[in-house]
Amino acid sequence: MNPGDPFSAQQIVAEYARVLERDLESGALPAPLESLPFAKPTIQTAIKTSVTSLSSSGQLTPELMEFLETAYVSLADYLPPEFLQLIVEYTRAAEALAADTRLAREKTSTPAWKTVSESGRLAGSIARSIADQAEELRKEFKQMLA
Repeated sequence: MNPGDPFSAQQIVAEYARVLERDLESGALPAPLESLPFAKPTIQTAIKTSVTSLSSSGQLTPELMEFLETAYVSLADYLPPEFLQLIVEYTRAAEALAADTRLAREKTSTPAWKTVSESGRLAGSIARSIADQAEELRKEFKQMLA
């Protein structure tokens, strides 16, 4: 498929939209990069092509523009397996610690404490990276409309 062709771009965006909708509804974001139906750059190009095509034909409604922006920005939430695994493990450990009713000093010997303490800085870096990438994608999308 050619993401620069409006017809192919529409198909690419539709397939990605199905995956994104599933992931949003199930609360599965961040999600594995491999779950995307196409590579991120292909989806980005397809969305750009769709925006250009819809805009030039007068079919880019505010609702459609909002959807395409959300789809474009949400690409930041699709991560390589090693990053996703770390985020998932960190989140599970943090939830386990939050649910543990013992005193803090009693929690320090648990596997959850070890996971949180050892991976907290890296998990934070990944989260900041996702946020930075999302902001960059949002700016790119806004520039498409300018």
